[in-house]
Amino acid sequence: MSRSYELDWLRVLLFALLVPHHVAVGFVDWGEDIYRFVNNQLAGDGMTLFIYWSHSWRLPSLFLIAGLGTWYLTRQSYGAVFMSARLLRLLVPAVFGIFALNVFGGYAMARMTGETQPFLPFWWGWISSPEPGQIQHLWFLFNLAVYTVICWPAFIYRAQLARLQISPARLLVGLCASSAVAIVLLKPHAAALTGDNYQFPFYLLFFLGGYLIGAQDRVVLDWCRHHVWKLLSAAILLFLLKATLLTMALLEDIPTGEALAEGGWRPLGLDPPNATMFSVIEAATAWAWCIAALGLASRFLSRPSSLLARLNSAVFPFYVIHFPVTLVGLALVAQISLPWQIEFLILLICVYLVTWLIWRIFERLGPAAILVGGKPHIGWHQKSPSP
Repeated sequence: MSRSYELDWLRVLLFALLVPHHVAVGFVDWGEDIYRFVNNQLAGDGMTLFIYWSHSWRLPSLFLIAGLGTWYLTRQSYGAVFMSARLLRLLVPAVFGIFALNVFGGYAMARMTGETQPFLPFWWGWISSPEPGQIQHLWFLFNLAVYTVICWPAFIYRAQLARLQISPARLLVGLCASSAVAIVLLKPHAAALTGDNYQFPFYLLFFLGGYLIGAQDRVVLDWCRHHVWKLLSAAILLFLLKATLLTMALLEDIPTGEALAEGGWRPLGLDPPNATMFSVIEAATAWAWCIAALGLASRFLSRPSSLLARLNSAVFPFYVIHFPVTLVGLALVAQISLPWQIEFLILLICVYLVTWLIWRIFERLGPAAILVGGKPHIGWHQKSPSP
């Protein structure tokens, strides 16, 4: 079986996109609702549009690539030993991250909102009285662990799935339609932000979809490469239509528009315009960008590189470490007064560098590297797909 370098590269790039996305949230006014503080210099509507664009497909794509990687992993084993190892692989860094890393981001938020408690007492309170908010970005790992358990039957029938002859177009349309149904039925009843409520089955379908795509990966990747410009055009048009419908709803009534974007409008007694159409387009937009990304990677990133192996081994640790570094960085950058573009660029570079440095320190600690998701680099088709 030949190595899929395009999937390795795509995985690296998708996780690299997390940093500008999370940094950008600190440069818009509504970022205060998420981080509890924002930068002293704000970026405006252009940054909001970037965040909305990246958010419309970055998480679906991460679950998709995790499902694809799980296909390669189960080539060797899919029994109880595999499941135990896989869950430990996900949950050990998640638990360590919550109590030993996320506390730094939590302390940055506390200081920026007026708390003057020293760090050590804050840390003790963080450990002794855990709260759901301490999970922060690591909810992704818990969801992925649950999805792995839910999809275990698909792993068991791996050989049968590999023999199925489903055209890529039909497979992708079926996955997109299933995702649309999940959003249409569930989104009106509860808002979602961190993989909960309607997002839970929505992201599950991307993880399972990635696994099914893995069953005929070369056929699907070749199809995506052949149709890449059509897929990219469709993705752009769908996002513009989605953004237009949301803008229309916000102009009509801000609370209704916000409910359309976040979900949960029925308990609030709201009736967003074009809600069903918007929900279908939301699913189609996510799938279009994910599949277009597969096509672009297959067309332009199918070559090996001496750098790729190093980057690929750092992806999971990078994910675990980067968010508290981002929050601390945002708190520090907010203390200076420069044009937001300069502050954004400084912070972006520093988060990449500091995250890499922390990973290198853990890597040199040998077995302790597993605490942040590290392990020796091995072939794509053998390794556990870091989330």
